[in-house]
Amino acid sequence: MGNDPKLRMVAEKRVGQMLCGKWHLDKLLDIGGMAAVYEATHRNGNRVAVKVLHPIFPKASSVRERFLREGYLANRVNHPGAVTVLDDDTAEDGAVFLVMELLEGQSMEALLQRSGNVLSVQHVLAIADQTLDVLATAHGAGVIHRDIKPGNIFLTKQGQVKVLDFGLARLKEADPKTQLTGVGVVMGTSSYMAPEQARSQWDRVDGRTDLFAVGAVMFRSLAGRVVHEAETPTDRLLAAMTKPAISVGEVAPHLPKVVVGVIDRALKFSMDDRWNDAKAMQLAVRQSFALMTAHGQLSTPSSAPPPSESTSDSIVVDMTSEVHELGVEDMMSIAPQLMDRLPEVSAYLVEEMLTEADRLDPSDNGK
Repeated sequence: MGNDPKLRMVAEKRVGQMLCGKWHLDKLLDIGGMAAVYEATHRNGNRVAVKVLHPIFPKASSVRERFLREGYLANRVNHPGAVTVLDDDTAEDGAVFLVMELLEGQSMEALLQRSGNVLSVQHVLAIADQTLDVLATAHGAGVIHRDIKPGNIFLTKQGQVKVLDFGLARLKEADPKTQLTGVGVVMGTSSYMAPEQARSQWDRVDGRTDLFAVGAVMFRSLAGRVVHEAETPTDRLLAAMTKPAISVGEVAPHLPKVVVGVIDRALKFSMDDRWNDAKAMQLAVRQSFALMTAHGQLSTPSSAPPPSESTSDSIVVDMTSEVHELGVEDMMSIAPQLMDRLPEVSAYLVEEMLTEADRLDPSDNGK
């Protein structure tokens, strides 16, 4: 829907408008399935992003309610990696909009398209680490995102990952009778959808559903293809409902087994076989980073802070072992200085990745 020329024409006509006498729409940034996003300026000079719901949705539509809920749920997460919603209102012509912090950088989807659809292992681990940190906080606040995908993972020029679009999110403790997602209604993006979500089993969806999506994003970013290849979106959705994911190692045999283990476990068909929660998967990502760095399979950017004293020759763990086959205590003893450094190093890695992409393709380094 985001590529619909009629929607684009309507969205472009809004550029230059003043909403509610306060928000001047300066530039169209993006068009999605539900809304158009603009760079805007408040009358006090503050620069913001304004997300305007497409006019095709009726005023009484549940889509409008879901759209406005995004603001409350994103703010409820209360994490630097969740985009802050500053205001919501209705324009003079009845259009509903959200006012959000303005981000500078690009989405992971845009970066993939500029990078030949494949990213390096260290960059994928860095993005996954920050994304999982946001999800751990979100899940702790009772918020399940339900639409993690490259287009909803934004990489700022400062190296921070921002998780976008909580419009499809739900509260774990909410009364099912009050949920806006009906039985049999499929919400999300089929390429990154867990089986229970593809089947619209909303009473079963929990944090592990988001972890499947993170695994699917990592799969696509390292293998250059989605988990379930299909000719049509319907066929892809059917595959998500019925077929276990293949191992990423079959598609990308060059990947270290520790990374394959992290992704394959996230993509298990049965929810009980996946990582227990976002913190557990994040720990596995950091362990993989530490192991690979210690064995010289990853390098940190030159601008990163110097590592703490440690020696790689003291590490004797076999790199062919899968992360989830090792005990937590054993893994925690492996290069702890390297593992502790990933939060700070990941920002450098993301910033480095964007800088290199802009250097190679300066024509598409927009906000």
